[in-house]
Amino acid sequence: GDYLFLTKLLGVGILSTAQKRGLLKDEHLPMMIEQMTTLNKMGEELGKIKGVTAMTDVTGFGLLGHLIEIAEGSGLSAEIYYDKLPIAAGVKEYIAQRIFPDATTRNWNAYSHKVKFEKARPDDPVGRGVNVMEAFTLLPDPQTNGGLLVSVKEEAFEEVKKVSGEMIVLIGKMITANEKRVWVK
Repeated sequence: GDYLFLTKLLGVGILSTAQKRGLLKDEHLPMMIEQMTTLNKMGEELGKIKGVTAMTDVTGFGLLGHLIEIAEGSGLSAEIYYDKLPIAAGVKEYIAQRIFPDATTRNWNAYSHKVKFEKARPDDPVGRGVNVMEAFTLLPDPQTNGGLLVSVKEEAFEEVKKVSGEMIVLIGKMITANEKRVWVK
């Protein structure tokens, strides 16, 4: 029942790959640089809250890899709400062009068997389910200085919000262990 939060936008690996290929639009560069140079100082304060049960930075294994580590370490599974994920501007556009880091594929191949998609559609332009082609690229995207992934007991929710302000987004919750470690809804 613990809530799952993220403290930064997803997709920095995709943006930096677009930059390396000379395809990053000028309007996406400032946000990418800001996110990659902003420290996760909030982690120190969050770590002092008794109801914070797990915390890690989302880096080279992407959101899915780090969430699977938390789920396996706790003996639980997790569900994430794809439509609630904070995604950097432009990322979906670059995904549509098949621009992503090489490590994304390695990440996906390493742990895809631990992930299940509900209401999955190969292409979902009207938003009635998870666009799995997009999710296959975004969720295992290796982040450089990604945000914190934080698991929080319900009773500590308000204290976490007070510490984090607007810099934290609810993306899912921990659930009883089942045949998959992460359910994407």
